[in-house]
Amino acid sequence: MEIHYNMCMRILIIEDDLKLRSMLKDALEAFHTIDTAGSLKEGIELVGSYAYNALLLDRNLSGADEGMKIIPTLKKLQSSCAVIITSAYGGVEERIAGLSAGADDYLEKPYDLRELKMRLDALIRRYARDTIMMGEMQIDIKNETLSVQGEIILLSKKEHDLFFFLASKPDKVFTRDDIANAIYEDPSSTTSNTIDVVIRNIRKKLPIDPIETVKGRGYALKNV
Repeated sequence: MEIHYNMCMRILIIEDDLKLRSMLKDALEAFHTIDTAGSLKEGIELVGSYAYNALLLDRNLSGADEGMKIIPTLKKLQSSCAVIITSAYGGVEERIAGLSAGADDYLEKPYDLRELKMRLDALIRRYARDTIMMGEMQIDIKNETLSVQGEIILLSKKEHDLFFFLASKPDKVFTRDDIANAIYEDPSSTTSNTIDVVIRNIRKKLPIDPIETVKGRGYALKNV
């Protein structure tokens, strides 16, 4: 199975200018999955529901310097999401303020769409070193987050530990003893049924089933 860094991103555009928002969506959706929001409130709701590779953020939302307020919230929820601020304010102090707020890049309006695409690609390459794409799953190794079909999956502590142990070597079959030794403080007190229950609970939370049961051997994470 090939694990690859996927240059197709899920991008959120927060821009209160409807015409510009529509133009950006039309220009980028041939390459990426695009969601749009016209307000800070709507943007925060989307950030809480979906995993994003990048955020294209209008700094001057609704005539006030509101855009940068979402960055700390975004980085807390999705620290591997790249943020590009767009603004008519292009001075050095404005750029410094944007980058200091946590943005990865700052693009002055009006900008060339070709430059925007190049900057997005550069940012995703930077973050991709810590991200594995397996079919419909995005596994953020650095920040230990899982999203499937663009939605963040919330796992319990044991579910999280078991899943990311399997993800450490996709396609490798791990025995129940391997799993017990990796995620339990006292492996000797862990039964096969305990691990089977955790696997079952993970499967219930996923819209797909990437965990293969290998009869007589154990479990492996597969590309689905």
